[in-house]
Amino acid sequence: MTTRRLIGARSLRTLAFFLTAVAWMVANRSVMESQAAPRLITRDQARHLGLERAWFGQVRLDRTRNQVERAVLTGNRLTVLTSAAVVHEFDANTGETLWIAPIGNPNFPSLGPAASHQHVALLNGSTLYVLDRTDGRPIIVRKVGGAPGAAPALGKQHVFVPLLNGQLEGYPLGEQTISPWYFQAYGRAMVPPLATPRSIVWATDAGHVYVADSQELGVRFRLETSSDIAAQPAYRAPYIYTATMNGELFAVHELTGERRWKFAAGFLVTRAPAAVGARIFITSDEPALHCVDAANGQALWEAPHVTQFAAASEKRVYGVDELGALVVLDAASGSLLERMPTEGTEALVNDQTDRLYLVSNDGVVQCLHEIGAKQPLQHVPPAAEAKAAEPGAEATTEPTATEPVEEGADTAAPADADDDLFGGLSEDDDEGEPADEGGFGVDDDNPFD
Repeated sequence: MTTRRLIGARSLRTLAFFLTAVAWMVANRSVMESQAAPRLITRDQARHLGLERAWFGQVRLDRTRNQVERAVLTGNRLTVLTSAAVVHEFDANTGETLWIAPIGNPNFPSLGPAASHQHVALLNGSTLYVLDRTDGRPIIVRKVGGAPGAAPALGKQHVFVPLLNGQLEGYPLGEQTISPWYFQAYGRAMVPPLATPRSIVWATDAGHVYVADSQELGVRFRLETSSDIAAQPAYRAPYIYTATMNGELFAVHELTGERRWKFAAGFLVTRAPAAVGARIFITSDEPALHCVDAANGQALWEAPHVTQFAAASEKRVYGVDELGALVVLDAASGSLLERMPTEGTEALVNDQTDRLYLVSNDGVVQCLHEIGAKQPLQHVPPAAEAKAAEPGAEATTEPTATEPVEEGADTAAPADADDDLFGGLSEDDDEGEPADEGGFGVDDDNPFD
């Protein structure tokens, strides 16, 4: 009798231990799944902010091994690069997947993407890839001349690659037998260059900003600041806006090098400024979001605790605060209107339209807009941008009586065409299948609600 009781007690203990182990596994699996599940803003949450969801989609990636590296918006296309060197192209207005292209070696680090209306460019290791933006097909694959320092930039005729040794290389987008362009700068080029319709702009950690003609070989001028530069310049024709690590923001004419004004944020600046209409938005490490008048560099307002600009409409400005929450600000005063925590998502900086794009590390992309705003608000219509960049058009965009130039404004140093340090050199060149996959529409069933 005693033996049977002992056996029965052991069996009960074994069963209890087994059931406890199963319960622990189920609970931990639920926790892990909830942590891995992306944070999708529901329709009710969006309405609370005065927004509605236009669409959402999923970037093709293995969530257990890879993540989103970077997303860029150009025109009506949203281009996403993953850590596995996969480029996923979305229609920015509908969320439709246009193509997916695996590029290079998934184990190599990738820099990019950069996009124009015709091409997408990225670096995989030390190899440059240029894709046809129509279908994602690689049209240029070539080694670069050194260790890349940052993502490339796309001009009309060349793709530009910054190198750690300070050199900027320009490879032709057409016939590959044409000699590349080479520009030498002082310092290391570790910030993505900026390509405008007429210029290529790049900065170095020595605090120098170089502006060259993107269609004819030659450097126009250099701007020497007193601090390192860690943020890509911004552009609104015909001015280039450059922020430095010591908190200064410069507005410089892209053709003449004339400095229009300088603004002091007072704290470290590591994010690129955003030029939206007649305003420049810049975030400092205070943290604070500064709204600056693009005409004269005067501060219009300051929003504390905001670390990133995301988008702007006629009456609202959207950003991210120091805790990662999405914030809605009044465009006139910068006062806080609404705030909503967002877990596991990052906002894309959109200085082109009023659309708000949120991208999670595991590849969920959401597009939000204000209720009833079915068509995107274009801050600078493409036709106006092209007209402002035409030869002879710069006179119409110069400061007028209502747009005063800073008293005592100076001009950046012109480059010496005969000096190899600042000029350009041209030397003889010694030298996966895209998939079609649909996205989630706004009216589709929401698997995350």
